[in-house]
Amino acid sequence: MTKLLDTKEFLDTVCELLNQGETSIAVPVAGGSMVPFLIHGDTVYLDLLDSPVKRGDIVLYTRTNGRYILHRVYKVNKDGSCIMVGDAQQELELLPSLDMIHARVTAARHKGKLIRPGGWYWTAYRYLWLWLLPFRHRLMHLRGKLGKRK
Repeated sequence: MTKLLDTKEFLDTVCELLNQGETSIAVPVAGGSMVPFLIHGDTVYLDLLDSPVKRGDIVLYTRTNGRYILHRVYKVNKDGSCIMVGDAQQELELLPSLDMIHARVTAARHKGKLIRPGGWYWTAYRYLWLWLLPFRHRLMHLRGKLGKRK
């Protein structure tokens, strides 16, 4: 009989390994909050923060309820809080403290292809997709309609 590992337990272990010096830990993406940049089944590679968090970074953090979330930084506030948003979402979320961030995504395997910061795909989502936040709903709707025509 196969025992499935609880997501929180798994990510607790990932964070513990990072704190012990492991690097580039591969973590499968579950859910759709980061679509279209990441889809369910993609893989992200997590590392400890080696520089300050900035707009556009994808980070693993915990909400105040203890749930792990992988979202993009929309804004870093001067008071040490952050505004977060999933790529498939329009609603912004306040993260009260940067201490709630455990790791940064330093690479991803999207649909089988390895992507890294600096490449055109990564850069488009880091800057352009954040700028398009007010229009995301319409763009995703249009994307769905165009996909159905094929």
